[in-house]
Amino acid sequence: NNQSEQTTVLLQPKKEIAPFLPNESKQQWRIPHLRYFIVIIGTLAASIGISCNFAYTFAIVCNVNQTMDTRSVYEESPSHSPIMYFPASITNMNYSAFPAGNILALFLLIALRGRIGVRNQVMVGSAISTLTTALIPFAYDYWPNSTLILKFIQGASVAPTIPLIGHIAANWTPLAEVGFFIAILSSYSQVGLFITMSSAGPLCDAFGWRSIFYFNAACSALVLFLWFFFFHDTPAQHNRLSVKEFHIINPNEKRVVQAKPKVPFREFFKNASVWAVLIAAIGNYNGISPLIVFSSAILKKAVGLTDMQTSYYNAISFFMQLVLKIVSGVLSDRWTSVSESFKTRFFNSISCGLAGLLMIGTAFLPVENKVLCAVSITVTQSFIGFNSAGFNKAAMIVTKQYAYFIVTIIGVIISASTIAEPFLVWAVAPETTWEQWSDFLNLEIAGVRMKLLFQTLFEKTNTPPEILIYRLLSVFKTSLISKKCDDISSVISVIR
Repeated sequence: NNQSEQTTVLLQPKKEIAPFLPNESKQQWRIPHLRYFIVIIGTLAASIGISCNFAYTFAIVCNVNQTMDTRSVYEESPSHSPIMYFPASITNMNYSAFPAGNILALFLLIALRGRIGVRNQVMVGSAISTLTTALIPFAYDYWPNSTLILKFIQGASVAPTIPLIGHIAANWTPLAEVGFFIAILSSYSQVGLFITMSSAGPLCDAFGWRSIFYFNAACSALVLFLWFFFFHDTPAQHNRLSVKEFHIINPNEKRVVQAKPKVPFREFFKNASVWAVLIAAIGNYNGISPLIVFSSAILKKAVGLTDMQTSYYNAISFFMQLVLKIVSGVLSDRWTSVSESFKTRFFNSISCGLAGLLMIGTAFLPVENKVLCAVSITVTQSFIGFNSAGFNKAAMIVTKQYAYFIVTIIGVIISASTIAEPFLVWAVAPETTWEQWSDFLNLEIAGVRMKLLFQTLFEKTNTPPEILIYRLLSVFKTSLISKKCDDISSVISVIR
């Protein structure tokens, strides 16, 4: 049974009650609809780390054009350079430094789970991220290679915001609103990218590349302020939460602080549905991530847009992703006539299928038509927003109270993929020309992915999960070479 299997909890935690209750006497006033405020703060906390990271991706193309000798411009005034210049090899290492720091910190967080609260983890990490972001332009003027070190620290500092998404989904989300909440929470990357891309163009034109880092550091400090005063790990710990809303979030439970459940690692990794979600994440991020990460370089260098045009097209793309995430989340909640398994396959097929088809079409476009190329890249990125109702929702449904752990593993997958991407892009598109990026799309493999995608959308199969996983790993091996949008719907079919 699709639905019953998908909603099975891996292992029910013991109801361990802490020896203390929230101090009700300190409740002077309550915040109405606090759960929505918590979700917004959590999303902002995760998104601002993404924004600070992508400040670099725009800064290195700020005030740069296709004919400029960037090295000569930099050497004219190294300590006050109007551009942020690095040799190609160092540029790639800077791209990879953030995910490298991120992945190492995620492994540390797995080991520390339960010893340090999520609130304190994010608070300390956000403070470090704010500081490193503000220091990058200052340190660059004295020692350019310091950017590599600061990007690594920045990546490690924002790692706690990755399991944060699963933590909020597991602790602050009512069952009836799970699709909507996951849509908001999983949109953190789109919100962060929108913050960067909507502001970077005007800041670059008016104040230069350094202002991009200072602006993001200021935004990060503001979010840190909100986090410190308003976020608590669980509803039972929050003195501003009304009793009525507590029972909306946790019906049939008393307002007590429960011990955090330990992850049953053996049962977790023996579960076929868990593997389906993880492999779906691999295909999803390896397919579209290069286009998102390098969209500024593609639009600015390959297509030949201005700083402002690059900023606006990227901002529109990530705003569309955000809208589609919310829309798909709401539709998934209200579409009750089919199983959750079918809904995850359906929305993943829309997300990855349409993006893949547009990638195929984009490769044939002539670069002389700049507007059409820019629009195609923008729309291609947008359709990935439907994944909030796909494997993102499946991850929360399958793992329930262990959602924070599977989100952490997905974070490791994203970081590992992002470490390798700059070097793969450099190998295929070293000059960042449109012709090289067209080759990067690898039309033949992308076409195969689309064929598999729509074949498996309504496919019925009794193949054992372990055989499906073996086949999917073979597909993934091919995708690592092609870097194409993998067949997400075939991954999610394991959930059945």
